[in-house]
Amino acid sequence: MNKYWTIKEFSKLTSVTVRTLQYYDDEDILKPHHKNEAGYRFYSYGDLQVIQKISVLKYIGFNLKQIRTILNTNQLDWLHSLNLQAKIVQDNIARLNQGLILIKESINLYSKNNEIEWQSIAKMLEVFKMTDNSIVKEWSLRNFSEDEINFFNEVSFQQSRVDNEQLWIKLFAEAKTLISKDPASSEVQNLAQRWMNSANNQYEEKSDLGRKMWELMKSGDIPSGLIPGYEQQTVLFMDKAIEILYSKK
Repeated sequence: MNKYWTIKEFSKLTSVTVRTLQYYDDEDILKPHHKNEAGYRFYSYGDLQVIQKISVLKYIGFNLKQIRTILNTNQLDWLHSLNLQAKIVQDNIARLNQGLILIKESINLYSKNNEIEWQSIAKMLEVFKMTDNSIVKEWSLRNFSEDEINFFNEVSFQQSRVDNEQLWIKLFAEAKTLISKDPASSEVQNLAQRWMNSANNQYEEKSDLGRKMWELMKSGDIPSGLIPGYEQQTVLFMDKAIEILYSKK
């Protein structure tokens, strides 16, 4: 004999409110197995499996309209849909990580000065917004693997990016003032050493990724504004200086 639950029993069993179950019925997301003559809803074991599916899809980020389509069609490309949702979740993680850094920096600035330096926080936000730019996203997908993109989105790398932004602006500015000098000169070689120290520190765990980024910088394939102070000519000049630096070691 088949087992059926009333809406209250099914609500208790699934931890989904009666009102939500009624809404699912009204919106054709989950219809009860049947209604009796008095109009009371009854749910089956099959409905229990559907509610479990709904719970999973909601948790990983699908909205109810998408879920209804998924449940009502057998033509869904599951692999494509899940990969797309994974990308959305990863983007959300990146934004949350950036938000966490903004909060920590705000706490740090407030602890030092007893006030939040909104201008500094706003500049950080502009840097983070740059990574959400559609051109930057397309560039990232074209040049980096999923694991490498995930590394860029990690809190530790984002924090390092914030911590080193002013340093890189100064390094680029100094390189521009020396660009007419011999790359083998002591001044340029000193800068080359500091340049590599900074790069190695930022990409300490991913040296191959650091080299890949450097090659992109040399080629000029860097979205405008992504790296504050960046100019291809400056990078090519520093590449010569760094080559000389390492030839001596």
